[in-house]
Amino acid sequence: MTAHHPLRQRLFLILELKGHKDKKAAWLFSWVLTLMVLSNVVAVILESVPAIHAQYGTVLAVFDTVSVLFFSVEYLLRIWTAAEKNKHVQHTAARRRLRYMLSFHGLVDLLAVLPFFLQSLLPGLDLRFLRVIRIMRILKLSHYSTALEDLIASIYAERDAFISALYLLALSILITSCLMHYAEHALQADKFGTIPDAMWWSIITITTVGYGDATPISAWGKVIGAFTALSGVFTVALLTGIVASAFATRVRTQEIEFTTEVEEVLKDGHVNAKERRTIEHLRQEFSLTEDHAQAIVRQIIEEQSLYEKKSV
Repeated sequence: MTAHHPLRQRLFLILELKGHKDKKAAWLFSWVLTLMVLSNVVAVILESVPAIHAQYGTVLAVFDTVSVLFFSVEYLLRIWTAAEKNKHVQHTAARRRLRYMLSFHGLVDLLAVLPFFLQSLLPGLDLRFLRVIRIMRILKLSHYSTALEDLIASIYAERDAFISALYLLALSILITSCLMHYAEHALQADKFGTIPDAMWWSIITITTVGYGDATPISAWGKVIGAFTALSGVFTVALLTGIVASAFATRVRTQEIEFTTEVEEVLKDGHVNAKERRTIEHLRQEFSLTEDHAQAIVRQIIEEQSLYEKKSV
């Protein structure tokens, strides 16, 4: 059993934006974290400009140090307070902390501070590589948005259809690149001399409108190019439709699950303080907006009221 620790529980609720007593503190922390993350992204982008780096390099380095200190304290607090998560599950505090550290959010939080320590331990490390890692701090905003998790879950739910669409896409790339290599390799050996070169052309033609750096000049090459462009429209549209449909289905499923849970909570037709907190917890769990959740609650209460009147 995990010992009761009021301060740890309070910090956990603030970090996870679940506190009702400390709603202002949680709101303030979320905004500070968001501003820190966005400022870091802007700083990394500006640092890549030689003129800006030469003039403001020291200021940017100091800001990065302050940011690492902020993110390090936040990371350590999240590890400490992770013992409060899922307390109903029979896991030790150490097990809960380890689960957080190995989770997606835990790895992202570690990634936010890792470049600083890598640069300290390995002074000769490529700065461009470190910038790429530092820009990943933008993923920290996923603490307050389930968009990535919802997208991954949606694709996983429709994985069979998604894999089939990817197979068709790969088939289109392979066939059209082989045909284009056969049609153009003698005329443009530098662009279509090998199948991998032709595959690059096929990928950019199917997935975009093409860069224009390689275009067919033979009659057969133009026919193959037209077929490639048309197949790209179909395959990419198919992938987009699958993802969009899966995402919409997941949102609708969350709404239905929320409605079912709230109907169970509001069996008596009235909302007391405890039930209001439960509904708020469910709203956050199912990633619904306050207006949407309130509309569902009002509809449930109205339906229950009408049912009671008819019963009388």
